[in-house]
Amino acid sequence: MKQERKRKVPFLKSVRAVFRTVRVIFRLDWRNIPSFVLSQVFVTIQPFAALFFSARILDALTTGAPWETVLNWVLGAVTCTYGLYLLERLATSVSAVEGIDLYWRLYQEMSRVMMKADYEELEKPEIGLAVERIERATRMFWYGPWEVPGVLMSFAQGLTITLSALALAWPVFTPAPGGGIPWETILMVAFLVVSAVYSIYSETKLYRMKEENITVLAAPLRLQNFLFNYAHVSLAAKDIRLYAMQDRLSGLLEKTDRKVEELSDARAKLRSFSGGVRGALSQAITCLAYLAVGVRALAGLLTVGSIVQVAGAVTQLAEGVRVLVYSVQHIRMQGPHCQEYLDFIGEGDDPNQYRHQKDGTLPVDLSGDWEIVCENVGFRYPGAKEWALRGLNLRLKKGTHYALVGRNGSGKTTFVKLLCRLYDPTEGRILLNGRDVREYRRDELRRLFAVVFQDFQILALPLGQNVAAASHYDEARVKDCLRQAGALEWAENQPQGLNQPLYEVEEGGVNLSGGEAQKLAIARALYKNAPFVILDEPTAALDPIAESEVYTRFRSMVDQKGALYISHRLSSCRFCDEIAVFEEGKLVQLGSHEALLGQEEGAYARLWHAQAQWYQA
Repeated sequence: MKQERKRKVPFLKSVRAVFRTVRVIFRLDWRNIPSFVLSQVFVTIQPFAALFFSARILDALTTGAPWETVLNWVLGAVTCTYGLYLLERLATSVSAVEGIDLYWRLYQEMSRVMMKADYEELEKPEIGLAVERIERATRMFWYGPWEVPGVLMSFAQGLTITLSALALAWPVFTPAPGGGIPWETILMVAFLVVSAVYSIYSETKLYRMKEENITVLAAPLRLQNFLFNYAHVSLAAKDIRLYAMQDRLSGLLEKTDRKVEELSDARAKLRSFSGGVRGALSQAITCLAYLAVGVRALAGLLTVGSIVQVAGAVTQLAEGVRVLVYSVQHIRMQGPHCQEYLDFIGEGDDPNQYRHQKDGTLPVDLSGDWEIVCENVGFRYPGAKEWALRGLNLRLKKGTHYALVGRNGSGKTTFVKLLCRLYDPTEGRILLNGRDVREYRRDELRRLFAVVFQDFQILALPLGQNVAAASHYDEARVKDCLRQAGALEWAENQPQGLNQPLYEVEEGGVNLSGGEAQKLAIARALYKNAPFVILDEPTAALDPIAESEVYTRFRSMVDQKGALYISHRLSSCRFCDEIAVFEEGKLVQLGSHEALLGQEEGAYARLWHAQAQWYQA
């Protein structure tokens, strides 16, 4: 697999991406960011408020001010400090709850895109890789939209500290009268600049290292996730033990773990070294600040309270500048990942990135007769050179039952996907009652079909909801569909009946055998009560006798409807009105079972006799 390219986003575009993400977060929950930012402002300003009032109280006491003045300053300090504390706790209580909620809401936005995306987009690797990159950056370094509230909190903290420290420590930045060149102040400012520049340098270097780690670890982590999931799925447990793969799998997992640890150690060393340098610079700034305060105190420019205020504030200045620089850098770091998230959810440059099929406008009349006609239909999967289908001409009518047969890869399932408009033809067209299916509303067109694909899925939901594909349903109708599919007795034996959870996702859930799952999938198709029923290898997990029973019952269930069956067991196709034989993406024969057997050199006859020999003595 090709190595992923690292996206480079200019700083201004990073800033725009972060603030566009803020807009998305506001749409999801307008309270989130204000609560995060205000909580940080309130908690950060508290020590500066205490420092300011302490200096005023100390000055009042040392200058012999009236007790009323001292009391007023004390009351002001208590009111301000306690008020800020209450505001901070209020904002924190909101942000703590909403922060957890935001995490899931942002993921739900991604799920919404996946649910609404065109089916053909889901089969392309790009959408899966985009999800993987977003999740990997989040898991490894918490990059992306989830960190935007934290970035703004950091920016609010750095800005509050810097402005508060400058406001309270301003006297040290003014020259003392008659004191000559204030070298101590000049040096302090120089060290502040050096500290800011070094913070930019070290954070940039750490960011680049993290980005390289994300790229380098892409393939190993992808393998690790697959192996980890494989090793912990009960269906794989038999293979692992029977083929003694435990040591091999453990070794592969440990190899990836060592690579992760190696890269983590390199980051930790850089972080430790840069932290030490910043600490040394901060100490130098603190020493120069005390020197500047001492010079002005000896010159009589500062009162006792002012000395305490200025000394306390100026020691916080370096931290404020560091946090402010870090937050600005962090915005640049988050920008590319926010942009990728925005692009994914449709808030970027291409709002329909995963929805390129145009929807029609016509309704579909399901009550009367209908006819589907394929006119010279051809289809080639995106990026493929070979045609999956070519030159297909076929007519499907209400009340007629069809079978599709052919070798694997002959185009049978692809044809079903085109019928349901999961894909659009590459060439030719499919007509419903004389109109191109692309003219109909997609959701209404799909109401025409009830399909059981060979790779169908039963969801981890209660039994009744799986059959009805809805939260609210007609219980009697669900039971009737289960009876027709041969699964009612099994369903009635479940402890919770139609409310029985399926799979062990929640307590009391039951796992399904392949045959049980297929019967539920058939019951779901029956419950939909669509005019055209399609079974794509629906009985592969059943034995021949059970399969024959299912097809016999199914014929009577959908007798007045259109039906299309795909099966590799040709004996199951004998009851169909017409059999379509596919070979290498082309329709090569069409007719009844007897007529096709009469064509002894035809593909159907060859397939029939090849299977029949295994059942003959």
